[in-house]
Amino acid sequence: MSTGTCYGVPTVPSGSTFTAWDYVVFGLILAISAAIGLFYAFSGGKQKTTKEFLLADKSMSAVPVALSLFASFFSASTLLGTPAEVYMQGTMYWMCVWGAMATPIVGATLFGPFLHRLKVLSVFEYLEMRFMSKSVRLLGAFLFIIKMMLGMGIVMYGPATALTEVTGIPVWAAIVSIGVVCGFYTTIGGMKAVIWTDVFQTVVMISGLLAAIIQGCIETGGIENAWQTAEEGGRIEFFDFNPDPTVRHTFWTLVVGNFFAWLPPYSVDQQMIQRYSSTRNIKQATIALLINIPSIFVMITLCSLLGVIMYGYYAPMKCDPLKSGRVSDPNQLVPRFVMDIFDFAPGIPGLFVACLFSGALSSVSSMLNSLAAVVWEDIFKLSRCARNASDRTATITTKLLALGFSAVGIGMAFLFSFVGGTVLQMSLAFNGAAGAPMVGLFILGCFVPWSNWIGALAGGILGFAFPMWISIGAYVEKPPVTKPMYYSLECCNVTSFVDNATDFVFSTLTSFSTQETQSTTTAPEVSGIVELYTVSYLWYTAIGILTTVIVGTVVSFLTGYTKPETLDPKLLISYVDRFWCCFPEACRSKFRCGIDYSAVKSESESNSEDENSGKYTDIFASDIDTNVTLKSIQRNHITEDDGESVSSNQVQESSFSKF
Repeated sequence: MSTGTCYGVPTVPSGSTFTAWDYVVFGLILAISAAIGLFYAFSGGKQKTTKEFLLADKSMSAVPVALSLFASFFSASTLLGTPAEVYMQGTMYWMCVWGAMATPIVGATLFGPFLHRLKVLSVFEYLEMRFMSKSVRLLGAFLFIIKMMLGMGIVMYGPATALTEVTGIPVWAAIVSIGVVCGFYTTIGGMKAVIWTDVFQTVVMISGLLAAIIQGCIETGGIENAWQTAEEGGRIEFFDFNPDPTVRHTFWTLVVGNFFAWLPPYSVDQQMIQRYSSTRNIKQATIALLINIPSIFVMITLCSLLGVIMYGYYAPMKCDPLKSGRVSDPNQLVPRFVMDIFDFAPGIPGLFVACLFSGALSSVSSMLNSLAAVVWEDIFKLSRCARNASDRTATITTKLLALGFSAVGIGMAFLFSFVGGTVLQMSLAFNGAAGAPMVGLFILGCFVPWSNWIGALAGGILGFAFPMWISIGAYVEKPPVTKPMYYSLECCNVTSFVDNATDFVFSTLTSFSTQETQSTTTAPEVSGIVELYTVSYLWYTAIGILTTVIVGTVVSFLTGYTKPETLDPKLLISYVDRFWCCFPEACRSKFRCGIDYSAVKSESESNSEDENSGKYTDIFASDIDTNVTLKSIQRNHITEDDGESVSSNQVQESSFSKF
């Protein structure tokens, strides 16, 4: 350490840890979450029916559902990862807010109303209706289960590392505590407990985030000083229009690529559809989704601002906490910062760590509930025994499934503890790769009337395999990165540098794609297959969706495409009428492919009037409605081949027997 250059430099904090008051605040917030589950376990219908357990009796209004969606999709990955990303690589990441804000519009105007009209509990029921194949439905369910298991692991791992940093509690103990608390209130309280706990946890998340931002501004002398420091450190940058897809963050990757990355949760995700269906009517459901648009802007902006303040706090000390070894993982930057600025205020660090845990609990609880619904509806009900089971048996089974998946989530979190990297990028990379083919399958079904079940299967499998291969390959190969950033160690109050800790930290930052460099030397050129692994992680979802749609369409034409006029128009979305409404009718009619959507429009308007008057259809009425709908579609749907008519029941049985 140079005495001259470090004279007057702020002292590096000694590194405080949790006090008794922090444990009290933290424990109290977890106890309230569990108490909400207990309340709904012994109130109302006491979670004795699948309708109440999985859909909250369709009694929810827009605001709590909106906050539940918000809390579910803004997990600890966002709270930990976004500030760390801005601290390490600058403010350009904030541009992703524009792509993310567009996705609830897609859900509210296209997929949400469409699936709500079909009265399905599992979104993958639609795939069987449309493609007349249980195989496609099972593929969609399988992809969703994979996505949720990966998501639970990532979401549990993030706050566990945070708790370890500030308390010294082992990572395994923190992971288990999240799984146990979340599994408890989800299993006994059902969807109502999930939604109302999400509301409470949203308040906790915002409170903790605002507390950190306000105190951070005080410590740095105001947001203006923090911003100026970040600008001097090269962290303020918003626009880079480089079209190269291998550049980690540009305008195009953050706006366009991030739009696709956020599309799965806000369009055809089971979590979203269950929330959508838990509302009193479609109007309330649509409002709930649209409320998420400003919520997304506020949350990403606040998290990005916290990253700027963190840099404005640590940069003047000339002792980067990552490179100095004060923290061993980039996911620990935020909790370390909170402990440093609140060392004088016992209880506040406990509130912030509870904020991180709330983000994890809200996400995992919705995952557990939706996993239980999908496994029961799409897998267990394949057996005659499950189809004939009483509603009480179904409810008990779904509760046990939710409890079992909480144990699976704990195991996945342990797995991700060995992967490394920021939880934000892990979440976007792996979840994006797994969620992409689901969106692709629904695009094929809703907008490509020529697609058949063979094309859907081929597209879905390749749409999953290709981006997942790139994601895993980027982690294994660790391609060189392209944007070095300066981290000062000039005034660290250490007598020796912890080389091993530094090597670990900076190896984790290059785990998935083109990220931070270990030095300012020029990175070697890459070629061959390794060059594919340098594609920005934000393009993984777009790659998967496009692969699914293109391969699915081509294979459908090669294997005997479906004739559009033979399809039930209820199973399609008329993009001509949705997006070309200003064109003359004579022009639009030519692009409807012979499909008459007039009956669908009339029925949709009728259903809307019935819902507004409280006369909506109960999708759980003896579990008959969906089955009747499917069977009627199967009877009416005729596939023509060489002049012969084949019943859709025969087509479905033949397709399922092959796979």
